[in-house]
Amino acid sequence: MTTEWKRLLEYAQAGARRPFALATLVAREGSSYRLPGARLLIDADGRHVGCLSGGCLEEGVAQVGLRVLREGVGERLRLDTRPHFGCPGVLDVFVEPLAGDVLPQIASALAERARCWISTRYDSSVGGAPLGTTVRRVAPGPAEAGVWSDELGLLPRLVVASATSDADVLCELAAWLGWEVRRVVHSAEARGEIAASAGARAELIEPERLPSALPADERTACVIMTHHLGRDLAYLRHALAARYPYVGLLGSRRRRETLLGELGESGVLEDPSVAERLRAPVGLDLGAEEPRAIALAIVAEIQAAWGGGAGRPLRERFGPLHARPAAASGAA
Repeated sequence: MTTEWKRLLEYAQAGARRPFALATLVAREGSSYRLPGARLLIDADGRHVGCLSGGCLEEGVAQVGLRVLREGVGERLRLDTRPHFGCPGVLDVFVEPLAGDVLPQIASALAERARCWISTRYDSSVGGAPLGTTVRRVAPGPAEAGVWSDELGLLPRLVVASATSDADVLCELAAWLGWEVRRVVHSAEARGEIAASAGARAELIEPERLPSALPADERTACVIMTHHLGRDLAYLRHALAARYPYVGLLGSRRRRETLLGELGESGVLEDPSVAERLRAPVGLDLGAEEPRAIALAIVAEIQAAWGGGAGRPLRERFGPLHARPAAASGAA
């Protein structure tokens, strides 16, 4: 849900009319397009961003949001999608006037790359605490009835080491997905026009400074595509030593073996995790030949790695299509 919250924040900061109402999918029976924890932000004009379904419920929920803003009291909705939409689910949605400190707290956590937990109390008959959404930096206790809680993890971050034009498309696609994009270039390739390239402003960060300038965490991926053997080697050495959980290298298998032969002498390959973290050649096998398709293949592999997906057709998957996030909890 992290990139979704980023979109809600961008909407709120772009001049949308305050105050806001927040609609949260807190429980469901049967199947639904979105899992509990999905959010819809509604402004004072009834415009909205986010989604609770495939688009069939949002307008009606937004109208409830306007009433909630007028009256200042949250409402719980039970939406049976079977009669009109043919979806085999019943959704519980809580719509509330959003407290003014919620969005700034979430924005602060995202900017700091710090975890926070978002809890929405939606049942006044349980617990006696005030209804509504709160944000905290420490994990809540055991799951409570009438409360939906989930962890807002780190914003996905892609570090792209490249000054070449094919990296423009990769940065652009990752930024469109809502990821944080950091494009780094070597001093030997820094040029004035690179700063205005698509998707991310380039930063002059030499390979040896990579670990300190952009420390590794579980939601940071690094893709190296300088098209220069020596620069690829330098960035690859320091990215692997920094223990980025995903390190992608653009190029052929022969190029990979050449670079790994050089790295073997430096001791980097003695780390047993390298075999799992290094993706070379980078990307899923999509039959990609041109830069946009190659960027799609790379982004798809990173998404699969972060989401625990197999990168195979969904028709070959058995069981529920949506795996419930381990960090989320809630009770109907």
